Amino acid sequence: MALEGADQEEFERWYLATRNALTGAAFLYVGNVDEALDLTQETYARAWQHWNVVYGHPNRDAWIRHVLHNLAVSRWRRLNLESSRAPSRVEAYEPVDTYDLDLARLVARLPANQRRAFVLHVVFDLSVDDVAHEMKSPAGTVRSWIYRARTALASQIESDTRLTTRR
Repeated sequence: MALEGADQEEFERWYLATRNALTGAAFLYVGNVDEALDLTQETYARAWQHWNVVYGHPNRDAWIRHVLHNLAVSRWRRLNLESSRAPSRVEAYEPVDTYDLDLARLVARLPANQRRAFVLHVVFDLSVDDVAHEMKSPAGTVRSWIYRARTALASQIESDTRLTTRR
């Protein structure tokens, strides 16, 4: 579908307003800059293809966060399937910032619900109630997931720091 005029301008404004947070969330989901950019691009491509639906959606940002999460989950499943069938391979890429990569690696260790709740709350700055609505879970459960994610991350960071200072 080709967008024209006002529709294209509205899409471009929305894209510019949301792309940085979406790319950051994608990076935390996958831990690789190139793959995060690919996921973000695929997410916006789908929004472009379905702009007539997205434009009328009551919360476009929630729609795009949901699509990004679904694409990330599909990627995890595909990678798990590939790794169970093929010998392991090492992919090389230039890290942007070692600290960021470490954080992405630590976030990737979190259980799926904790990881998603943490990303929605921290990266997208959603309230606990908004995260609960988006994840279709009770607010108390979401608070627990976020608390557990923060606790696990703090523990992992502290553990990594102790290992680094001993070396």
